[in-house]
Formats: sequence, C-alpha cells, structure tokens
Amino acid sequence: MYDLKVYSSYIVTAIKDKVVFFSAESGAVLHEIIIEQKAPAKDSNNDKQSKAPPANVVTFEYCSTAKVLVVSLSDKTLQCYQLCDNEPGRLKSKPLGENAFSTPRTIVCMKFAPKHGVLFGTDKSDCFELDVLGRSEQTSKWILGHMSQILALAISEDERFIITGDRDEKIKVSSYPDCYNIECFCLGHFEYVAGIEVISSDKLISASGDRTLRLWDFTVGKEMCKLTLKEPALALTTQKVADSDTVLCAMRSYAQNKVEVAIVSYDKPEASLVYDNLTIAEGLTILSVAFSAPLQLMLLTMEKESKRVSLLVYDFCVEQKHFMAHSGHPLTKNFEHQFNGVTIELERDYSTLFKHTCDNLTEYFERKKIKMETKKKSK
Repeated sequence: MYDLKVYSSYIVTAIKDKVVFFSAESGAVLHEIIIEQKAPAKDSNNDKQSKAPPANVVTFEYCSTAKVLVVSLSDKTLQCYQLCDNEPGRLKSKPLGENAFSTPRTIVCMKFAPKHGVLFGTDKSDCFELDVLGRSEQTSKWILGHMSQILALAISEDERFIITGDRDEKIKVSSYPDCYNIECFCLGHFEYVAGIEVISSDKLISASGDRTLRLWDFTVGKEMCKLTLKEPALALTTQKVADSDTVLCAMRSYAQNKVEVAIVSYDKPEASLVYDNLTIAEGLTILSVAFSAPLQLMLLTMEKESKRVSLLVYDFCVEQKHFMAHSGHPLTKNFEHQFNGVTIELERDYSTLFKHTCDNLTEYFERKKIKMETKKKSK
C-alpha cells in the first residue's frame, strides 16, 4: 500500500506502515511516523493469537488548519496524529485520542473541509462525515451513497457542495450538510471517473477511463470543454499556473510508465490543449503523481523487476511546454534514504474498473443456443 500527496508546506509519502513528511521548499526530511500495529486478536478455540497481516496505509489526509494527519489503514481503522512545528526545521507528532478510529469498511478516499474541521471519507459506495477532532458525540455519519464504487471525492471552495465520481461514469454534486439534496449531475463520461479536482468557485476538472479530460461548471452540470487523451486515465492532479486563468493537469496513464499532460483554461475553454506525454523508463511503473506549487511534478515509482520504490522530480518548462527531469533534487536523495530497499509486493489492479462488454453478440447467442439444446437432450 502506498500514497503520495503535496500540501502547501509539506510533501507527504506513505509506504506500508511508514509516513514521512518532507519540506515542500527544500525536500528536507521533517518527520516520520511508524504506524503502531494493533495487538493480534486471540483465537477463541485454542486461545492463541491469530496471524493477521500487519495493517498498512491505504491513504491519508492532512488538515493544515488543525494540523492533524489522518491515516486510513487496511484493518478498517483510522489513526489520527496531532502535529506541531515548535522546533525549527522539524515536526513532532503525537497520537490524537487513545484508540484507533474504527470504520465499517476500509476508507479509500478522504478530504478535509478546513472551515468546518470535518473529514469526509468514502469506502466502496458510501461517503461518511467523520469527526476525527472529537467535536461531536457522533464520530461517523453516513451522508450519501452511489450505486457503484466511489473513485473520486472533492469539496467546493465554499464547502457548500460535496462532489463524488464513480465507476459508472457519474459525477454527483450534493449539497452540504443536507446531502440528500442533489444539486446536479455532471454527465458525459462513458467509463469510470478516475479523478476530479475543483479549480475555482464553480469549475471542476475530471479525468476518465474513456480517454477524456473534461472541464465542467459543476453548479449546473454543464460541460465546458473536452480534451482527448491517448490512454485511459488512472488518476488526476492539477496545479494552477501563477498569474493566469489556466491549470496544468497531469494524468497518470493506463500505460504504466506515462503521464499525460494538458493545460486547461477555465475562462477560455477553447484555448485548452493536450501536450506531449511525459514518458519515463520502461522498467518503471508509476504508482502515484502529485504537483507542488512551482509546477514541479513528483512521481512515486516502482521498478518492475525488483519492486523497489523510488521518487522522481520533474520541472515544467512553460516555454517548451514539457517536463524536464530535475536530477539531483534533494527530495529524491532524502526519499531514497528513508525508503531504501522498500518494495511493493501488491500493486493496485485497475483492470476491474472497465465495463465488461460482449464484442461479438452473434457468437455469444450461438454459444447460448448450443448450451440450451444440450440441456434439452440431456433431459
């Protein structure tokens, strides 16, 4: 299990049971957290401890206003940490609360609403409001659901809407806190929604397995722009270009060693366009992508043969409109020191996200006919 996210001050990476905070400015290591494992449950038959696999990080989310890190683990729990920076160049953390926060199912996607101090999390098809800061008696409340797996989650800038995307190509815009009121749907994708990002008070960008990147006015569910990608998208990350009305988008591609790049203008959608792919060595698989403010792209990668992890950094050249490798970046070196020799045994399987269709219906009906005739003869 693994994840990579960039915040205003920190670049945070989690692999297995280890979470590391790096400085977004210098790449220096600020803090590391080793996830404390729960004691194994005892077998009721022979009073021996069961051999449950260790809990690993599924995803995490950091709230900059409350300075709280929430980590979702594979054992269906959330662990929360309070962070402080009272020491120059270093962070400290302590567990928030005495016990892990249990959830009905594994939380796979999380977003904080900083103004409300509330965490939203999704499992397979449901979205919950999670009070990890202990401000109310009810720690977990179901707020909305989908008929299929939720793959993407976003919150509007004014925190009035929760936006969710699912495997059945729908993007749903729900009012908050009265989430039973559906504001609208953004409909147009015909494969799973891989990622959604709110880029202004009324605009969002979505990427999909249907090989498209789309700009929406999510307040009315109107599509403003559609760009065609070369491969299905698996994830989306965005970064606003300074002093402009444009957003740089990077889509992790279904082709394992590629990132597709596009520029989207939310004031002049017709000016949006797709750039050339960023392609890395064929022996590497891209696991996660994230942008930092100066248009630097971070790639969490894995060697296909050895399964060892590494981190690559790229700078975007606005004039030439492509990414260039930033060799010797301190972040790369510090990441290697923190995760030296760490391997990923199990990659995420994205093939199950695609719809299963029957390409040759004539052949299908012929096989069905033969099967039915065979059953009749056997009676």
